[in-house]
Amino acid sequence: MNWNQNKSMQLSKFCVYLFMVILVVVCVLAPQLFRALLEMRGESMAKLPFFLAAVYTTAVPAAAALWDLRKLLWNISCGNVFLVCNVAILRRLSWYCIIAGLIFFVSGFFYLPFFFLSIAAAFIGLILRVVKNVFSEAVALKDENDYTI
Repeated sequence: MNWNQNKSMQLSKFCVYLFMVILVVVCVLAPQLFRALLEMRGESMAKLPFFLAAVYTTAVPAAAALWDLRKLLWNISCGNVFLVCNVAILRRLSWYCIIAGLIFFVSGFFYLPFFFLSIAAAFIGLILRVVKNVFSEAVALKDENDYTI
């Protein structure tokens, strides 16, 4: 199999749309999924509203992130890589991860594994901030290069 840039971009776009579908399915099935989890673990159903609150509040930045990823991939596939709007998208993506990390951190007080998701989301947010800074410098260099005769 000959892997190239175009196939990689198609796979990325496919994954974004797949995760959009998964997010919708999880949001629709969340009550049943968490009810089954609580029953399986033998825990009180009193925790169910907390699980649902965590899932639905985190779904908002997750959906926004997927939407922005779609736009970023579209820009890149059109050859528009080092643009100010892509820097803004990366900035927003980092904030979505940080917001999700904060939601998971608060949720960790009623379900310990959410603390681990909080750390992972914050770390991804940090990585995205670094990538955003690199893109920002690249945009500045490109602009300077475009205006040089």
